[in-house]
Amino acid sequence: MKGSVPRVAVAALILALASAGIVVGVRGSSSRAGASTASPSASPAIVQIHSLHGASLVPALSGLRPLFILALGSDARPGEAVQSQRSDSIHLIGIDPAHDRATILGFPRDSMVSIPGHGTGKINTALFFGGPALLAQTVENLTGIRIDFWMLTSFPGLVNMVNGIGGLRVYVPIPLHDSFSGAFFSRGYHQMNGGQALAFARDRHDFPTGDLARSANQGAIMKTALGKLHTVFEQDPSVLLKWIAVGWRNIVTDLSVETMVSLAFAATQVPARNVNNLIVPTHGGSVGGASVEFIDASAQSIFADMRDNGIVGS
Repeated sequence: MKGSVPRVAVAALILALASAGIVVGVRGSSSRAGASTASPSASPAIVQIHSLHGASLVPALSGLRPLFILALGSDARPGEAVQSQRSDSIHLIGIDPAHDRATILGFPRDSMVSIPGHGTGKINTALFFGGPALLAQTVENLTGIRIDFWMLTSFPGLVNMVNGIGGLRVYVPIPLHDSFSGAFFSRGYHQMNGGQALAFARDRHDFPTGDLARSANQGAIMKTALGKLHTVFEQDPSVLLKWIAVGWRNIVTDLSVETMVSLAFAATQVPARNVNNLIVPTHGGSVGGASVEFIDASAQSIFADMRDNGIVGS
């Protein structure tokens, strides 16, 4: 890849940097964050990134505090607005920039939580009710963690991102034969294109723990993308700026170019081995005949640990 710029590389860079809690790319939009500002008719292949509170990221980038991003995947189908469907993937990512570490914390989409203004419901419906801003507020209330910004993409967006870096070499823990997601893989490492990575990320039927395993697999894809970012960056550091330069039409954001560049280089300092990928502990149940997940009490210690420095565990 040295010296080359993939066709949709900046979108792929978003995927890689999101695994470190950092995202880059800009369209030049000056709109503020929130469900009402980003265009609901935007292409599903476009990645949306917005600050949540409009606060400066300088303290986080300088190592004075952890940085948090909420990475979301919409289950919007063709013709549907990306921001007003349910979220298929929900990951809170914390960065400890002072020690080059990160945590990816996945929330099972059927987790029962309190959604501001809408009572108790599945966490993935918060996107439908109020877009990324409401889902971010829901996660903030649940965890006590102040989120710096959110990122939203869709099925086509994920496919484009993975294809943009020439695919990913992903480890499949068990044989998969799922006609629903289209995931058909033997156990072991596989070089996946965007469509295959999406199928792997959506498979829940082959795993005894269902959505919990699927959320972990989604985090594993982000972590793998980070590893590829490091490989590319080590070969040619200038490729990072090239990817940013070609990304103006692929991203909708309110972050400045200066912030993008700072975040991009900060992400390269977090090796994949320093990223902890885990899932909020839950237990299954039912409400009104529908299967749901109830968040375990032990999750509170995880939230507190992550709130302190962005990291869960030592």
